[in-house]
Amino acid sequence: MTTLLIVDDSEIDRAILKNILSSFYNVIEADSGYQALEILNNPTLKIDGLILDINMPGLGGFEVLSLLDKSRHAGMKILLISAEAQKNNIIKAANFGCSGFFKKPYDKDQVLTKLKALYASKPEIPAASSVAVNTNGAITDNDLRATAVYAEKLRRVYLTYLMAEKKNDALYIHVSEIVHILLENYFAIKAPRDLTPEAIEIISQAAYFYDIGRAIVHQEKFKVVSQADIDEIPATHTIAGADLVAVNSNPNVAFFVKIASDICMHHHERYDGRGMPHGLKTTINNIYTQMTAIAIEFCQNFFDGNSEEITEADYHRAMGKIDEDKDAFRPDVYDLLAASKDDIVSHFAR
Repeated sequence: MTTLLIVDDSEIDRAILKNILSSFYNVIEADSGYQALEILNNPTLKIDGLILDINMPGLGGFEVLSLLDKSRHAGMKILLISAEAQKNNIIKAANFGCSGFFKKPYDKDQVLTKLKALYASKPEIPAASSVAVNTNGAITDNDLRATAVYAEKLRRVYLTYLMAEKKNDALYIHVSEIVHILLENYFAIKAPRDLTPEAIEIISQAAYFYDIGRAIVHQEKFKVVSQADIDEIPATHTIAGADLVAVNSNPNVAFFVKIASDICMHHHERYDGRGMPHGLKTTINNIYTQMTAIAIEFCQNFFDGNSEEITEADYHRAMGKIDEDKDAFRPDVYDLLAASKDDIVSHFAR
């Protein structure tokens, strides 16, 4: 039987997690980082998985990982316990090769589904639609710098148009922030192989530009067409935006261009096939673009209140609007937005 080591200074939280896991796994407990290292260094014990609280007195989770005998525990799966998947924690987790996060309070189905995927007898092969984008290798510091420079140039183009229209970019900033939160939680829950901390930064940057095509196409007729009619697609801000973003052929911005072009082109597509310009249906439209689509709808209602202070009531009002047309959004993306309530409210209440 697979042996899991739970490390948490909270006896109650250990008991809750053990109650979830003990029917399926052999569970060992440690109440501190020091006790965890004693167990992990015991040559008579084989630990298959480490479920480790980040914040503990004395020796925290990341300090435990830094002291591990990495050669001895090379095949051990590591999952971190945290109240929230903050950006700095995600970066550290990636550096230690962690497989994701469990967030408190624990969701039994999420915990068991995650572990089942990690310890399946055969490695799971993701469906083509679940791995939406392949970064074709690590994103380098040069890629990040080049992307930041290009994104700033595009932003100046965007702002020039918005100023002429007597508008600001607050909505686009908010959409980018919501997408960032969704990506962090997606990483924490699913730990997809193609989603790195660097990719999270670039994807959320790309989400800001979803409507940049409006700087070129001011008026248009929306028309949904099939792939067979692709040559008949009218000029729309979606296509114009994708074309505008793609003018930069620098290989260091290739990942940003790929993501941003897809978001520009397909953010009006809907999960049930309604939408434009191509009428894409279900998971044909990649998950990051669908995160952007639901973030747009959410933000248009989340910031619609009269109060300057963001509260849970604003969140529920926005979710209520999405519920009115729930079939328009990919179910797992909807669930991700629902699970991100506390992170969203706390972020915008600052």
